[in-house]
Amino acid sequence: MISPALKTRYLDLLNRCQYRLTGHPTLSMAEQLADISRWAEHYDRQDLYGTGELIESFQRDIAQLLGTPAAVFLVSGTMAQNIALRCWADRAGHRRVGFHATSHLQLHEKGAYQSLYGLEATLLGSPERVPGLADLEAAGDLAAVLLELPMREIGGQLPEWEELLAIREWANATDTRLHMDGARLWQCTPYYGRSMAEIAGLFDSVYVSFYKDMGGIAGSVLAGPEDLVDEAKTWIARAGGNLYAHFPYVLAARAGMERNLAAMPGAVQSARWLANVFRTLGFATTPEAPPTNLFHLRLALDPDTLVQHAIDWSEAHDAFLMPAPRAFVDGHSVMEFSLGRAVQAQGRDQWERWISDFYTSLPVN
Repeated sequence: MISPALKTRYLDLLNRCQYRLTGHPTLSMAEQLADISRWAEHYDRQDLYGTGELIESFQRDIAQLLGTPAAVFLVSGTMAQNIALRCWADRAGHRRVGFHATSHLQLHEKGAYQSLYGLEATLLGSPERVPGLADLEAAGDLAAVLLELPMREIGGQLPEWEELLAIREWANATDTRLHMDGARLWQCTPYYGRSMAEIAGLFDSVYVSFYKDMGGIAGSVLAGPEDLVDEAKTWIARAGGNLYAHFPYVLAARAGMERNLAAMPGAVQSARWLANVFRTLGFATTPEAPPTNLFHLRLALDPDTLVQHAIDWSEAHDAFLMPAPRAFVDGHSVMEFSLGRAVQAQGRDQWERWISDFYTSLPVN
């Protein structure tokens, strides 16, 4: 979407700028390895094929955080989610599962749910909105339903708590299992005013990621009942996911959570402030009032023009205000703003002056 030459310049400048609006402060590889080394001092030895105190204690801690009986670490969220759905489908005796049209399984995994795990998908609701109880009721008999909290592809939107309660009641009545794509579950607690365990408690299984908001290297956890986790371990071995050692990923996840988990409520507040700044400047955001630290902005410019403007402005100001466009739809570049700790490096007054200068100087069509 962005020309290779511009993309290289953009990424180089992003890493060199003193200030950046989105994400967390960037750690160099050396700094991240130092963080891992610091955590490694707590353990006598590395894990071995998913066993050992290093990985088992981490799994227990995440299970406790999510309020589930058990959890298992996987290097890939793609693996975690498909395995969870396949396990629930096998118990139901059929392979029909439901998820939204913008689910990661539908858009980014090249049909793995079908080709590798033998699942049949029913797409729920409209691609532009959060699926609700009526969409699930209209889908027919499903072994399991995957709900993403928050929904990244539509700007971090969330279902209302009352809707989740109604869906849970429907799932109980129809003997349908609910699985949460909680890659960004960390963002959801301020909006719902509930703990991660309370939110996860509405689901039969939960996946969380450690390299997004938490800043780890890679890795995820699948959490749920002990028998599900035991069954998932068999599938992990089948999929080649039971690596000889996971310790770099587990230690990086611990270090990242130490740095970033407590910052998530503040990041949500920052996203609401930033979306309001854009609206004040005359730009619309999706959603209008972000429930999480994530939202989308659409601009009537092609990605190359937009990125070139970002490079020119950032070179002059030593600050980076625009994430790379993630899509080009109907003549509009779509940017995803995901706020973290980086925004704290400057006061809001300075950010607002920079944002006004940068975005009002865009050559918008």
